[in-house]
Amino acid sequence: MPRVTISEPGKTPQPYRFKLERTTINIGRGSDNDIIIECGSCSTHHCMMNRVEGGYILKDNESTNGIKQDDTLMDVIDLFDGMEVLVGDVPLKFRLSDEEIEVLAEEEFSTHQRKKLPPVDGDELEDEHRPSTESPRAKHKKRPAKPSSPAREALKTVIVLILMVVGVAVGMTVRHYKETKEQSGTGDFLPAKLMKLKK
Repeated sequence: MPRVTISEPGKTPQPYRFKLERTTINIGRGSDNDIIIECGSCSTHHCMMNRVEGGYILKDNESTNGIKQDDTLMDVIDLFDGMEVLVGDVPLKFRLSDEEIEVLAEEEFSTHQRKKLPPVDGDELEDEHRPSTESPRAKHKKRPAKPSSPAREALKTVIVLILMVVGVAVGMTVRHYKETKEQSGTGDFLPAKLMKLKK
């Protein structure tokens, strides 16, 4: 189950766990939220965590102090394993198990990440006109997997070519041995036959 840990100032960090099937988790100061943060920097219905194809996102509910990633005010944050963001001034840490990462890696993920922009001429920008910021991940990936570099791919190609050349050389040697055996009728390999002739 995904785990969210809230670290309110002066309190013991509080972990919350949810099933992967859960689609929405409401976060805020109000008592009707799934995660209640009793901090003055949080709005009554501050934000929500949504399950999307391939992972989770944190979406601001037009709160007073917003949500932040790396000190940047965001409208939507793509969440990934081990990530810490701010809900108002309260740190929220997001964790997934290895099994959950594997399940999410099977799904197609597209970024929802979006910076929060100030109103223009008193009107909010349309969602499609808000520029997205680069997501911290394209997809959940299994931890052990490492991307292959061009040098590694080139080395694999060279090894395959060397093995092919060795295979051809061995094949030609065996063919030569068989032809020599048939022609001589003795069954001796050519170097062995030459040695007998010298004696």
